[in-house]
Amino acid sequence: MRIPFTDLSPAPLMPEAGIFAPRIPAPLVFAALATLCGAFAVWVAQVYYSPLSAALHEGGPVEVASAVLWGLCAIMVIYFAPGRVFGSQWQILALFLLLFSREMDFDKRFLDDGILQLRLYSGDAPYWQKIVGLVVILMVLTVAWRLCRRNLPVLWAEVRRGAAWAWCSCGALGLLVVAKSLDGIGRKLADFGLTLDPQTVATAMIYEELFELFAVVVIVWAISLLEARVRRDHLGGSHL
Repeated sequence: MRIPFTDLSPAPLMPEAGIFAPRIPAPLVFAALATLCGAFAVWVAQVYYSPLSAALHEGGPVEVASAVLWGLCAIMVIYFAPGRVFGSQWQILALFLLLFSREMDFDKRFLDDGILQLRLYSGDAPYWQKIVGLVVILMVLTVAWRLCRRNLPVLWAEVRRGAAWAWCSCGALGLLVVAKSLDGIGRKLADFGLTLDPQTVATAMIYEELFELFAVVVIVWAISLLEARVRRDHLGGSHL
């Protein structure tokens, strides 16, 4: 079974991976569920929050929806290819779990400071917190290295072939890069002597959170499109 960013060599059909489920269009169900979840979060933010930026803070509908959808990505790869994401391609599952944890603020919720904050390691935080932080950082670096080494070349090859799932994946990565560049843009530009008015900063925050939400929805679609293609390749027809 093939999943995004993995080795695309043929794999045997596995009932436990959802291959023999012709009556359950799982890729379409997951994609539709993600789209509805994202749309519902934006609708709630617009209807029940004023200004809109109030819905984008910690615990708001957009952040909760993003976390839920990263968790859904993890569930999808387990459902579609358990043998690989618990084996040679474990970095895919780890990536989605890390992104879910970040969206839930686990990186700083249980420690005195954020895992990426230097003061956690140079300050008076308990040693166990420093060890946990270093282990998590090591895990992130390992996952990033494995993704770059094992998966990005495959993604690029599929982009050149025009695969829909690969283009969706690249689009999602682009959205995440833009969102990250907007994160704290007022503070970042202040370092260069540029000052943004509060309204512009608030608008940038809105786009940041929305881009992150849209990115994870697109990732769900990428996984669904790849699974649909795998089903067509193995069974000679689409179950969408």
